[in-house]
Amino acid sequence: MSSDVATWDGRTGTAGGPEFAGALRSLAQDRGFDAAAFAHACELDDADVAAVFGGTRRASVSELARFARALKLRAIEFMQASSLLSLEVYAQGLDPLYFLPEGMIRKDARIYMREINPRHAVPERDMLVRNPTLKALMADDVLDDLGKLEVELAYLLRAAVQQTGGLRII
Repeated sequence: MSSDVATWDGRTGTAGGPEFAGALRSLAQDRGFDAAAFAHACELDDADVAAVFGGTRRASVSELARFARALKLRAIEFMQASSLLSLEVYAQGLDPLYFLPEGMIRKDARIYMREINPRHAVPERDMLVRNPTLKALMADDVLDDLGKLEVELAYLLRAAVQQTGGLRII
C-alpha cells in the first residue's frame, strides 16, 4: 500500500485518496472529459468533482455510480479501473469471484473462467448473474439504471470489505 488513506472506507462508505483520485482523473481524461465536463456528465457540482480529482474529498456510493455511468463502465470494471479493487487487494487474498456464494456456484464459475476465458479476467456480466441478489437487482422494475448501479456498487464494495476481513479496501 503506497498510502495510509483507504481507497474505499467501509465505515464511512466513501472512496478517495491519491490513488483513487489519480485513477478517476485518468479515466475521465481517457474518455475526453476535463473536470468541468465530467462534473456535468455526472450531474454533480464542479467544485466537488474537482476536489475528488484533487484527492481532497471522498466520494459517496451515489457519486461513484454517477462516475461509472458517465464513464460507461460496469460496476466491477469501474472498481478495478479506479483502484477500488487494485491488484494489491487481489494479491492480499481477495478472490476475484468474491461476490459469488461459496460452493458449486463459485467452483463452476472458476472452471468457466479457466476454460472459456484463459486471460483470467472476470467476465462481469456472466459472473454477476450467478449471484442471486445481483440477478434479482437486474430484474427489478422499480429502480432506474442509475439506482441499480448504485445498489450494485454498494453490495460489491461491502462484500469485498467482508472478504478482506476489515473495514477498508486499500
